[in-house]
Amino acid sequence: MDPKTSPIADFEQNFESYLNRRLSGSSPLHSAMKYSLLNGGKRIRPLFVFESAGLVSLSTSATEACAYALEIVHGFSLVHDDLPSMDNDDFRRGKPTTHRKFGEAQALLAGDALLNFANQTFFECAHTIEPTFFQRAFQYFAQSIAGMILGQSEELFLTDPNLEQLLRIQSLKTGELFKASILCPLLLAGLSKNDHLFIECEKFASGFGFAFQIADDLEDSEQDRIQGVKNILSLMGQESAIELAKQKLLDTSVARQFSATELLLSKLK
Repeated sequence: MDPKTSPIADFEQNFESYLNRRLSGSSPLHSAMKYSLLNGGKRIRPLFVFESAGLVSLSTSATEACAYALEIVHGFSLVHDDLPSMDNDDFRRGKPTTHRKFGEAQALLAGDALLNFANQTFFECAHTIEPTFFQRAFQYFAQSIAGMILGQSEELFLTDPNLEQLLRIQSLKTGELFKASILCPLLLAGLSKNDHLFIECEKFASGFGFAFQIADDLEDSEQDRIQGVKNILSLMGQESAIELAKQKLLDTSVARQFSATELLLSKLK
């Protein structure tokens, strides 16, 4: 996809304007929240929202609200994941993590506030959506967040994980938000979980989540090997994991409708 014509090309500017309107206070909390959300990133989840919405002609206002909400949730998860009590990371994307810049207590509160802000933002979809459709979409949105948090919790207790445990963690911690980004626009547009398009998109989202994890494992493979870290890649074997990732990624009729497919394929080598 040509980045100049991508629906995400204007996302950064529009998202920043939205945040400046909604988080206009000068408090340290608002500063920490905006810092966490405007610290770069691939913006894969909002891109999925835009492209999925295009399959069902969802209104622009609902699409934007959904995209903002999913990216805010992602931001919340990163703030908490970086905390000393979790991964204890000092840098993200080359910049100090939120707790390093604003302090641990403020980062914890910023993460809490971002989760609440994400729910408020998603509710903006309701203005143009039939109530039953909105209810289904919001319920899925909330369930996906709960699944992601459950995955983060279960990961804390892994000491000598087996493949089944790692696959479950991946499907929850990483996969749930990818699924929500693709499926929430379909639910907002009125599709049911039994519709063929929904089923195909759900299958693609699950496959993308798995392939994304394999690509991530490949990127960290040398460091993980030195540190003796177990991951899906090492437990399955590199060649088998890559081939399965490609198969899962392409084994749906909608795979080529999402531009991130080609980008991810290029990393599965």
